[in-house]
Amino acid sequence: MEKIKLEGAYNFRDIGGYRTKDGKTVKTGLLYRSDELSKLSESDVALLEKIGIKTIVDYRAKRERIDNEDVPIEGSTIIYLDPKADVAALASSENKDILEKNRSMISSKQAYSLMYRQNEEFVLAETSKSSYRKLLKLLLDTGNCPLVQHCRGGKDRTGYGAALILLLLGVDQETVLKDYLLTNVYKKEKNERSLKEVYDKTGNKDFVLALRYLKEARKEFLLAALNLIEEQFNGIENYVIRELGLTIEEVTKIRENYLQ
Repeated sequence: MEKIKLEGAYNFRDIGGYRTKDGKTVKTGLLYRSDELSKLSESDVALLEKIGIKTIVDYRAKRERIDNEDVPIEGSTIIYLDPKADVAALASSENKDILEKNRSMISSKQAYSLMYRQNEEFVLAETSKSSYRKLLKLLLDTGNCPLVQHCRGGKDRTGYGAALILLLLGVDQETVLKDYLLTNVYKKEKNERSLKEVYDKTGNKDFVLALRYLKEARKEFLLAALNLIEEQFNGIENYVIRELGLTIEEVTKIRENYLQ
């Protein structure tokens, strides 16, 4: 809930502080979400060391990390969990990379469909399930905390991971969606500047709309995943136990660790 102001990252925030449906509160100071940590300043590093970050979960693919590795934070361990989310990786790319990969200019309809399906794949794809299983397993030991999960923009892969945790802890769906959409608040200036740059170069309004779908958090995209969990697996707890392989005892342990 609380944003941590950093010079080299714009979407670093605590996902604690939210109330659950049964009146408890997610503990603060233990679970964070962020965009990439490759551009942190010295003062940023000092602040994160003061916070005591122990575990950094990096969802970026190896190719995204080339010449772009996270800045080291003393006392922390980086764990790479790649859900093989190519659309999410493209969505967080810089304009020049998107233009290079889309010389024919992806349509807004195609972009919308890709993002929708990507969120469904978070739920169903084995590579994704493996990554998020490992994320939840890390939460069984609070010695791994404070923990921050991040991808490149902190929107899709991280947004889904944060949603899984918050829903499992008992936070209501509407609150989870509001947390997801906060990315748009923190990325607004960057996104608008980026979209203007593309329009100035191409003059193609539909392509700019396509990029907007790729770059912005949209409620219907995360809902594609959450609705699938509800419809096919009858809720988050059943999904986590049946598809991610956690036991009911482990689910209970996670709730004990992060609720008060």
